[in-house]
Amino acid sequence: MLVLQIGILLLFTVVVPLGIGAGIAVFVDRQEKSAGFMWMAGYLIMFAALQILAVPLIVKGARFSVLVRWFTVFCILSAVAGVLVRLRHMRRVPVLQAVKSKMEKREMVLWAVFGILLLLQLFLAGYLSFADGDDAYFVTTATIADGTDTMYVYLPYTGGSTSLDMRHALAPFPLYIAFLARITGIHAATVAHIALPVVLISLTYCIYGLIGSRLLKGKRGQLPAFMIFTALLILWGNYSLYTAETFLMTRTRQGKAALGNIMVPAFFLLVYLVGERLAENKKIEKSLWLLLFSLTVFSCLCSTFGGFLAAVLFGAFGLCALIAYRRWRLLFPLALCLLPAAVYMGMYMILK
Repeated sequence: MLVLQIGILLLFTVVVPLGIGAGIAVFVDRQEKSAGFMWMAGYLIMFAALQILAVPLIVKGARFSVLVRWFTVFCILSAVAGVLVRLRHMRRVPVLQAVKSKMEKREMVLWAVFGILLLLQLFLAGYLSFADGDDAYFVTTATIADGTDTMYVYLPYTGGSTSLDMRHALAPFPLYIAFLARITGIHAATVAHIALPVVLISLTYCIYGLIGSRLLKGKRGQLPAFMIFTALLILWGNYSLYTAETFLMTRTRQGKAALGNIMVPAFFLLVYLVGERLAENKKIEKSLWLLLFSLTVFSCLCSTFGGFLAAVLFGAFGLCALIAYRRWRLLFPLALCLLPAAVYMGMYMILK
């Protein structure tokens, strides 16, 4: 039984995002077709879909099982479609395998050191299961949703019934924990404290690896050193209760941690890719705009503050891009990417 549960968990946390991202990566140029980029892209689409599906159902007062059913169907169909698109593209456009130079011994040693640091962090996050006061809300909300088949109609602190809490209902990240718990049969607290840290910390390092590969383009041997430096910063980043590193290691299951450690690095990665196209006077792929749109929706899933943060980040990028490249046509896709933030912030002001 445990083997089956772990298999289903791996299916929805590794295989399904890779399948979804494979279809997206087909339409993105150059080395963004890597497995790491596919995994990140798949998660952005998945999280955006969860937000789009969950909020109307919560406002409507639907059962949690309805969300589970629709989100499961979306994940499976999107993954299958992504794989089919990928296979079709590979048949039409044969992939030319670049001749890779043999990895030097020094590089292998550095990757081994990084692997040890990563495993150490996954062990610390999963085995020690750090306690945090906000778990009384977030983990309990996921447990109640899975156990009572409701969404945001019970007080997590007392178990009593309450009116709909729109501040938290508009950012239903705990429902992802409840979803994994429902489909696997693993208790929501176990998913939150053990499974999710392993997955999301790995995803965070995947995004940092993608950033490093762009910053160190043409210097592959320096990438493991970059990753080791990043791992050391995270290991020793607990100089305050409120640093991104502390949230990553001790509060991974909370939307605020995903906002600071997944959404923000992914934003800088994607706008860097957009900036590369602008600098080379090349067309920006629609897939990149789709991922940026999904990123905005994902930021709203993490926290009600996420919409404001996304607006600030996109505004700063848009201003810099307009000044540097004078591409006024960027205003329309940037406005579309900001649309979800405006919608969810508007809902918060009206329904709170």
